[in-house]
Amino acid sequence: MIFRNYPVLRLLLPYVAGIVVAYTTNLNFNYYWLTPVAGICLLLSYLTYKFQKYGQEWISGILMQFGFIFFGITLTSTAYHHQNEDYNLLNDNKLWIAKVEEQPVAKAKSVKVVASICQPNNYTALKQKAVLYLAPDSCRNVQQGQIILFSTYLSEIAGPENPYAFDYKQFMKRKGIGYTAYVPKMSWKIIGQEQGHYVMTSAGKIQHYFSGIFSDVGMSGDEYSIITAILLGNDETMNPSLKSSYAAAGVSHILCVSGMHVGIIFMILDFLLKPLGFNDKTRLLKTIILMLFIWAYACITGLSPSVTRAATMFTFVSVGGLLRRNTNIFHSLYASLFILLLIKPLLLFELGFQLSYLAVFGIVLFQKMIVSLWTPKNKILSYFWNLISVSMAAQISTFPLSVFYFGQFPNYFLLANMSVIALSFIVVVSGVVLLSVSFIPFVSTAVSWVLTKEIQLMNIIITGIEGLPGAVTENISISFEQMILFYALISFIYLMIIKKKKTFYWCSLSILLFIIILFDIDKYRTQNIDNHIVFKINKTQAVEFSHHGSGVIFSDSLRNKESSDYGFSIKNYERHERIVSKIVNLDTMDYENDYLLKHHNFIITNQKIYYLKQKKDKLWDKNRYLSVDSVLIL
Repeated sequence: MIFRNYPVLRLLLPYVAGIVVAYTTNLNFNYYWLTPVAGICLLLSYLTYKFQKYGQEWISGILMQFGFIFFGITLTSTAYHHQNEDYNLLNDNKLWIAKVEEQPVAKAKSVKVVASICQPNNYTALKQKAVLYLAPDSCRNVQQGQIILFSTYLSEIAGPENPYAFDYKQFMKRKGIGYTAYVPKMSWKIIGQEQGHYVMTSAGKIQHYFSGIFSDVGMSGDEYSIITAILLGNDETMNPSLKSSYAAAGVSHILCVSGMHVGIIFMILDFLLKPLGFNDKTRLLKTIILMLFIWAYACITGLSPSVTRAATMFTFVSVGGLLRRNTNIFHSLYASLFILLLIKPLLLFELGFQLSYLAVFGIVLFQKMIVSLWTPKNKILSYFWNLISVSMAAQISTFPLSVFYFGQFPNYFLLANMSVIALSFIVVVSGVVLLSVSFIPFVSTAVSWVLTKEIQLMNIIITGIEGLPGAVTENISISFEQMILFYALISFIYLMIIKKKKTFYWCSLSILLFIIILFDIDKYRTQNIDNHIVFKINKTQAVEFSHHGSGVIFSDSLRNKESSDYGFSIKNYERHERIVSKIVNLDTMDYENDYLLKHHNFIITNQKIYYLKQKKDKLWDKNRYLSVDSVLIL
């Protein structure tokens, strides 16, 4: 891959740089003036290109680069930093009108609604969205596109309250959502239907209708959750433990609609429309029908990053085939990436978007290299070897990012992918068939039974792989800098194999050495820390004392590390600080190990005395002297 052969990169890279600058800096100035500056830079770039002298091409190039940097800053700032403008107004009001933006999701005790907030007096839309939890009412069934009137105070979404915890506030802010509220019964009502957003509103209704078909034919529980997730993009009802099992096996990508699913739909449609390929006019009609169905499916599944990427790439491939032009996969990748970021710059920071593109780049770069290592003579072996090579290529390009975010690596990912990929293909096809024959009672019942058994078999395989010894390497901690170095190492190893130059060999060796040094420094830092921390967990008291990489968690309700409270509030902290801990009941009167002694509410560790003040404890008698270094209020 030669850089100069891909001119779209000259626009994409500075534009991405502008997005990163705007996202990582707090722009306190009026960024709108950058728009005309970007336009002037691009105009001067064009004029310089037209009238430049030989050897001055670099001037036009630099102007163009700056133009797209400013352009990226403007678009990102418009989508991200303006959300602070309405905060005070939102905090001071109670009566609101909201436009339902996404298909509502039924929870155990409420209905989750993502809505745009308007002022009730003049219907003026604010630059803010909120997640509303409406108390369910049998008389009212809210739908996407409807307008509701509700009365409650909006609360700003809280940031992380424990170190290294998932930043839900930042995650929602990238989606334009800054507030949340619970709306009780009799405090909301539907007052109308929005006229705009017809496509997405209709797509949401179709998704709801298709989900209803799976429910009506008798599918329920995990089987219903999985088919609606992998075919329709609705994973709200999925059991968290089942998600964890798929992640541990290294096949969590199956549970979300991705390029594979779009490809299956494309293949089915392409086969059905094959008779339309006999002349130019019918080929044009075939391409239009294909694109309409692919983008309709993308809308139905919620336009997730992986689906929009796949739909965009299939659009380029189809148009290229219609024009009888060979489509370069890298051109398609760069062009689709550029288009999607122009529409929504903050997609760059979505994990699903990052993993989707990294996986495709990895398959394109490494798959042929891996598959060429062995040429099986048997067709069955050849099929599985190709499957393995695709899985390995995708894993090579995504594992540094996955480890950075999740801190674990599925050791049996090859076995899981070999076992499940083909079965998931069958599940998707069966799901499409079921939707197609749902109006035929006996046939739909039979297909539903087959589909249920397929999903049950897939779950049995996944849980079996998860239960194998050493299925997952957990608590892996790498820094952002180490992740970047891992990608640099992968790049230089690839160049070393392709170019066969010693320069890339020495670069790879140097980066590997640097990674090891950084790892040792970080390990030395964490292994020499004595610390204590009181975790903030809803309805749970927990305090941890750590000493040189070992820790003890005293808690009133945590009993093991499988609980969601531990995973959400404590696990990431221990992973980053490389702490191996033990959970002890807070009410234990006496506990002792090599570095800590607990007696009643007193903790002695690191030559300090701590007093644990629980909610149920009365304050110490004021007439008695208590000599401690710290009082920890749980």
